[in-house]
Amino acid sequence: MLSFLQTKAFETGLVQEGIFYLAREVSAGDCMKKIIVNTTSREKRFAVIENNKLVKLEVVPPSQQSLVGNIYFGKVTKVLPGMDAVFIDFGEEKNGFLHRDHLPSFQLSNHAEAGPIGKYVRQGEKLLVQVTRDETAGKGAKLTGLIELSTECLVYIHGIDYVGISKKFKDPHSQQKWREAAFQHKRVDEGLIIRTSMEDQGLEIFEKHLTQLRETYEDLRRRSTALKSPALIHSQDSFIERVQNEIGQEQIGEVIIDDFAAYKKLEEWLSLQHTPWRAVYYKGKENIFSEENIQHQLDKLFKKIVWLENGGYLIIDQTEALTVIDVNTGKYTGKTEKEQTMLQTNLQAAKAAANQIRLRNIAGIILIDFINTKDSQHKKAIINVLKEEAKQDEKRTTVVGFTELGILQLTRKRTSQSLSEKLLKTCPCCNGTGRIDSPETIAFRLERELMEHRNRDEEAVWIETSPITAEVLLGEGEAYRPTLEAAIGMKIFVSNTDGLHHSYTIKRFGSSEEISMALRSS
Repeated sequence: MLSFLQTKAFETGLVQEGIFYLAREVSAGDCMKKIIVNTTSREKRFAVIENNKLVKLEVVPPSQQSLVGNIYFGKVTKVLPGMDAVFIDFGEEKNGFLHRDHLPSFQLSNHAEAGPIGKYVRQGEKLLVQVTRDETAGKGAKLTGLIELSTECLVYIHGIDYVGISKKFKDPHSQQKWREAAFQHKRVDEGLIIRTSMEDQGLEIFEKHLTQLRETYEDLRRRSTALKSPALIHSQDSFIERVQNEIGQEQIGEVIIDDFAAYKKLEEWLSLQHTPWRAVYYKGKENIFSEENIQHQLDKLFKKIVWLENGGYLIIDQTEALTVIDVNTGKYTGKTEKEQTMLQTNLQAAKAAANQIRLRNIAGIILIDFINTKDSQHKKAIINVLKEEAKQDEKRTTVVGFTELGILQLTRKRTSQSLSEKLLKTCPCCNGTGRIDSPETIAFRLERELMEHRNRDEEAVWIETSPITAEVLLGEGEAYRPTLEAAIGMKIFVSNTDGLHHSYTIKRFGSSEEISMALRSS
């Protein structure tokens, strides 16, 4: 179970600052990393390349800008004692969720005497809240009452008594110096995290940043007192911050960006970091993703089948509840015995599956059906590969293990929508099932409905449907037409519709002359 501050480190990206080493530690010998940033259109994107391989893609359409970091004036709408949490109306369409541990009243109380959430907050209470996780899969946004503001040197958290120092400091004495300085200057309801770039700065700079952040918080608080209903108080563009969070302190890398203002902002930020990274401004006319050969890789991201290098393949099925990945040998027959062939395919599939999970931002419960292997050592090798690959993922991934049926279980922390949720819509024809009713099903459904109208006073009926459905209904060469018309006691007129969906519409009943005229004028 993660502590509050460890959870906070994951949610706010402070892992990069070295507060907690929960992600992998990068050695100086690692391969060069590139971040390609495309901001010339309203949809912002960045891609992460490691060892000439696309490992991550972030896409932010204008209609789906992240709310993470935004600060709101909110109102408690419901207290949930059984979950030690509350629902909060913060001005968005769906109410947000806030746990007791993220309330200043709880953090500043005596935890040894901690009580239920009703002791710290009441229904109807108004408070400042900040979004830490966007709405996902129908669940409301996750909120905190611990308001976080930051500069390039200092993180300020109002509502918690805490001091943290970056572990990236080169000099341990410098760490201790800044720890003492932070405790001397902070108030009891303030949390301070000293960032790496503060190490070579003087106390005057620290005081300047602290004063600036305090004044910003006070301004937010004053503005909230003038509001009567929930509303946004402070909006934060987190896109460039996401790019910054991808930059490893000890890796060699470069950020290539096509916007000059953002390039200058990144260049200034990098100059304050102890990192060998550099920013590069892209001036070309061709889209930067096409120039860097990324676009063709993106075109494959939503395909159900992913081919492996050895001829095997994965089938990826994403549902609302979980994701299933099936591994197949495909064209790969191997050059050794069967068990070794399956192992080689499974190991390659494990790497490919981890890459696809990260690229597509798949989260929640994930089941991988590897090719049947009964050897426990082979299973162990597969798990080891997945665990090693998971170390490169900034989202917390837990490899649970194989079930009795031989299916590998893992979970991945959900903090935002998957790529498919962001960029794809449910098909209006199949409603997301991947299948539609066959022409036969539609034709026989229509036949049954026509039977319900038999022996009406009208002499004809006008039907609109697809040509192939009409052919099934009336038979090949319309051989079944006389039988059907005799059964329902009406003459049948048919007009055709276009499209893949084999639906039908009974347009009208009437005399043959009326329907013939209507058909001619349609």
